[in-house]
Amino acid sequence: MIKTITILGGGTAGLISALMLRSTFHSLKITIVESSEYGIVGVGEGSTEHWVGFMEHCNISVQELIKETGATYKTGINFQDWNGVGTCYWHSLAENVFEQDSQTGVYANLIKQIADNSDPLDSVLPTALKSMHTEPFHKSFAQYHFDTNKLNTFLHKLCMDRNIQIVDDIVENVTLRDGFVTHLVGKKQSYTSDFFIDSSGFRRVIDTKLQGTWIDCKKQLPMNSAYAAPSPYEENIPSHTLAKALSSGWMWRIPTQDRFGNGYVYCDDFISDDDAEIEFRNQFQHDIKIAKHIKFNAGYVDQFWNKNCLSVGLSGMFVEPLEATSIGFTIQQMFSFCSGILNWNNQNQIPAKTYNSDFKKVAENIIDFVQLHYITKRNDTEFWKWVNTGIQLTDFNKENLENFKSTLPGRYNFNYNYTMFKELNWLQIMHGLGMFNIEKINKLFYDNLYHTIPFIKQHKEQQEYYRRQNTYVLHRQALNTILERETHAY
Repeated sequence: MIKTITILGGGTAGLISALMLRSTFHSLKITIVESSEYGIVGVGEGSTEHWVGFMEHCNISVQELIKETGATYKTGINFQDWNGVGTCYWHSLAENVFEQDSQTGVYANLIKQIADNSDPLDSVLPTALKSMHTEPFHKSFAQYHFDTNKLNTFLHKLCMDRNIQIVDDIVENVTLRDGFVTHLVGKKQSYTSDFFIDSSGFRRVIDTKLQGTWIDCKKQLPMNSAYAAPSPYEENIPSHTLAKALSSGWMWRIPTQDRFGNGYVYCDDFISDDDAEIEFRNQFQHDIKIAKHIKFNAGYVDQFWNKNCLSVGLSGMFVEPLEATSIGFTIQQMFSFCSGILNWNNQNQIPAKTYNSDFKKVAENIIDFVQLHYITKRNDTEFWKWVNTGIQLTDFNKENLENFKSTLPGRYNFNYNYTMFKELNWLQIMHGLGMFNIEKINKLFYDNLYHTIPFIKQHKEQQEYYRRQNTYVLHRQALNTILERETHAY
């Protein structure tokens, strides 16, 4: 039985891992070794719906999160200029507000919109545009934006309050015995544990010592550089992420309560760092201060669970910030790990083998989905021309994408146990990019899917019901409403 775990790295992934372990194993001794000399990467400030599962598991209140992290609600992502300058579409799960028990109506309604060749914007509720319903607000939305530095401070405090030891030290070496980690050798002291978690970011300190292999995905996802910078904004707070395509990549714009977080993700094969910075700065009407410049290689480790070490966060996988996958992937990892570790020891590696097989599937699903966004009609720059001809399709996209255009992605195409993005996600992106054969989808819907009409009707009635209540408020008002309420556990 594992009694001690040491986590190397005090970024978001390491802190999430510690809190989820503590909520699962109350007597487990957990130590986080971090260094104040290494800053957090902190470019991603949005979550996926997995964040709610983390909050529930760790008994974190919505009010506390919003107050301490500058958090805002995330109703979706607005994609501008991806299919050509002037185009726009949304990836939004906002409609789930009205469908807590079923996605049937959402799914059927979206297919009908595709069949009728409607504007992709028609699938977005007013909630995703500027306002939202307030009751029961803390259960309404599953995704958030937050200030990464404030989030880090908040998670640190939670760890300390929950008897998780945090040590400031630099690990200089990793000691092995029979292929297993025995010690992390720091400048101040050594750290021994039954098990270790590598959350050291791109350095991959422990996994590298274990001779882990990084599976490079550059041919499938070419982005390798990013600038990040904050900026002020007006009083109204949007409740969505902006992803705007630029000459050699795309720009994000994420609202927190007191600023925007901005960044430009690009491929330096097509633009120099200096020119990318100029293009990024030109997106603003005022001067900005560059906070970070990051280089990365899209990919993931061949074994997330390697002997007595688990790689999480940037140590385990990173493709790029699009769709905010990193935090969600870590949460998925830890839920599964907290279950699998009960049956593991140095002589029984079966849980690790199963785990690695499962999360390779999750990683591949993320890469499949992120790549889908780049299969566009835009061709006005060298980068977008290359994307149209030179990008190497993943096996999943190569096998399924053409078929999806006339038959639609369905539940049977995805391994639900180990999939982050499923048919509803694929439908929205493909619809936004104009990929579907409308004539065939129209025939498919009206010849074979007429049985979904009642679900569509129910879905529309639910929307109309909430609209009639006249209780939609601006995002700022909604946040203030939550902050004024008595703090309670999720």
